[in-house]
Amino acid sequence: MRRKLLSIAILMIAGIVTTEWIDLQVWWLLPFLCLILFSFFCNISKQQKFFRCLLLSFCTGCLLLSYTNYSAEHGQLFQQIGKPSVLSATVTGVEQLDEENYKLHCNVDGERLLCSYYHSMNEYWNLIGCEITFTTAVARPKPAGNPRTFDYALYLKTKKTFFTAVIDGYQVAANDPSFTDKIKRFILTKREKLMEQLRVDSAVKGFIKGVLFGDTDSLEEDIYKEFQKNGTAHILAVSGLHVGILYGLYRKAIGRRKSPFMTGLFCLLLAIYGTATLWSISVTRAIFLIVLILLGNLWDRRYDTATALAAAALLIVIDNPYAVMGASFQMSFLAVLSLIFFSPLLEKKFCSTLSVMISVQLGLMPYIAYNFNYISFIGILCNIPVVFMISLLVPVGIAGFLWFSITEQLFPLLSDCLNGLGTFVIEINRFFAADGMFSFDVVSPPLWGICLLYGLIFLISSEHFRIYFKRKAFRLLIPQTGFMILMVIFSFSAWFTPFDRAAIIFVDVGQGDCIHMKCDDGRNLLFDGGGNRNYNIGEKTLKPYLLKNGIGTVELAAATHLHTDHYLGLRQLSECFDVKRLLTKGRAGQRIVLNKTQWIDILWPEEQNPDVDDENLNSLIFKIHSHGVSALITGDITEEGERALVEKYKGTTVLQSDILKVAHHGSPYSTSDTFLDAVKPTVAVISVGKNNYGHPSNVVIEKLRKKGIMVFRTDQSGAVGIINRKGNITICTKNQ
Repeated sequence: MRRKLLSIAILMIAGIVTTEWIDLQVWWLLPFLCLILFSFFCNISKQQKFFRCLLLSFCTGCLLLSYTNYSAEHGQLFQQIGKPSVLSATVTGVEQLDEENYKLHCNVDGERLLCSYYHSMNEYWNLIGCEITFTTAVARPKPAGNPRTFDYALYLKTKKTFFTAVIDGYQVAANDPSFTDKIKRFILTKREKLMEQLRVDSAVKGFIKGVLFGDTDSLEEDIYKEFQKNGTAHILAVSGLHVGILYGLYRKAIGRRKSPFMTGLFCLLLAIYGTATLWSISVTRAIFLIVLILLGNLWDRRYDTATALAAAALLIVIDNPYAVMGASFQMSFLAVLSLIFFSPLLEKKFCSTLSVMISVQLGLMPYIAYNFNYISFIGILCNIPVVFMISLLVPVGIAGFLWFSITEQLFPLLSDCLNGLGTFVIEINRFFAADGMFSFDVVSPPLWGICLLYGLIFLISSEHFRIYFKRKAFRLLIPQTGFMILMVIFSFSAWFTPFDRAAIIFVDVGQGDCIHMKCDDGRNLLFDGGGNRNYNIGEKTLKPYLLKNGIGTVELAAATHLHTDHYLGLRQLSECFDVKRLLTKGRAGQRIVLNKTQWIDILWPEEQNPDVDDENLNSLIFKIHSHGVSALITGDITEEGERALVEKYKGTTVLQSDILKVAHHGSPYSTSDTFLDAVKPTVAVISVGKNNYGHPSNVVIEKLRKKGIMVFRTDQSGAVGIINRKGNITICTKNQ
């Protein structure tokens, strides 16, 4: 069986993913692992040994992730969570997000800590390798607040970081960097000074920095979105394309000659470039494959891309098993696999360059639809001129970087060349973007569907399938087919979430309210949408939440009132998503009928007064009815508004509700005893995020608990779902 290492790598990755998805400790596998190792010394066939080797790989993947989690939970930083303490750390990297926002990557006795620093810094790269001391309270990064959305905590784990902190200041205890830190500091110093001295437009400079070094922090958001929607954003993440361009120039320069000196020199160039790009996963993978090609040519060894790819994957996941969960790893390796499987078939119809582009685009399209929720139908066509121009910009930029590193002088006409090439790429990409005419937002397909699609595509396009199919040796395809079916079944169970059964979901939008109601006929309603003047909640929180949970249309978006943290998110969502109706006005007595068992009553106000100064007095109060379960949506009403409601509905059961959305994020000026006695909720949900108002009040929380009301907070539990099981209420939460 060829390419055994690829099968071993796939099984190890499967073990890692399985352990992460089922969230179990698998130390019980150790005796089983020892038994497998012992069996290798028994008298069994080679095929039996190989299948046991695959089982060993799966178990190893499980144990790798379990050990990583065990180490994080039994280290020094875990013991310091929430406790102000003085720490000593070595700075391994610094990211500048803006002039007063930096991320310091620190090593604390072998553990990684990501520190946020909100002050200005001069020549921040000189901090690399320094030992610093600071006082802070270690924290765990907040996981995703809503189902199936981006998980920042998991993202940091792909960077081998389990803990974060905010530091207000630090002292440099020692400035004695190691040899490798000195090299890193030197290269990054030259990189930043080069970018400072380039005389180009600021928008183009941010683009050039992204193309050459993979740093998109200074790239304008609109430009990045255009590249993303066109399927050309891969040029902004240094990957096989960039390294391949350099390798192509190297091959043209030396021809068929075998020169150990030139090979070593080119490897040195790749090491410098890898350091300048901070050794992202895609760069590590690409450079590793190129080095293997170089060594194979030098030693007359046969090179197999799939086997080399498997070796690169094994090295990365052994170093950090969580790397498998990152989009960088997934896209990088998926792109190369697409080339391996699809290019030989497409080259029969197209030229090699075009077949490569088509292979990568087709291979990544389902993944992009699932993970990033868009499809570009112009991507293949747009990539042709863009990649061609990048093949000119990259060598010019790298040559200029090397020249500057040696002479500290800009290469003659470098600024003009880079400005011209960068501007041309941006403009041609903008031309193909055509204001989004050829790209479309899509809901995420189910994970099991993606696994099934990729499994079938790679199986049918594989060399083994073609050979066995021609020989009609279908029995030999049983192991691959069985593994594919097993992964599809497993991904189906892993993809499912209790929120799929919830009829009402309190969405985590930070400091703000958002309630999502599902109708039996597939329609979806939102009540409030959060909002933040410094962050687009509608586009960056609500839209991903909806698309990733299979929702492409919102039938009704209703705002209780027009305050930023309730209305702004809905308005932003309506600008980038299909919102059929936006409701901001209403009066008591109105009813929105959805079907026989689901409807919405507006309980307040009796009349909206446009002259009132306090917007909370005009707040719409909704009561949701869904199959016998009711939820009261109270906006930001104060005790004065609560008294008015109690008085209006005195002697009735109108206010009585199973679920209470606690008013004004748990403010002490709402949620009176009289109001709680009238509502009689069994569950109270406080929609709240990080704030400076003291929300929620401990007085309110204690009041609710004394009355026997279950309390849930979105800042602690994430999204809160209400599941109605034939009149019995079940609560599901995202994080607790």
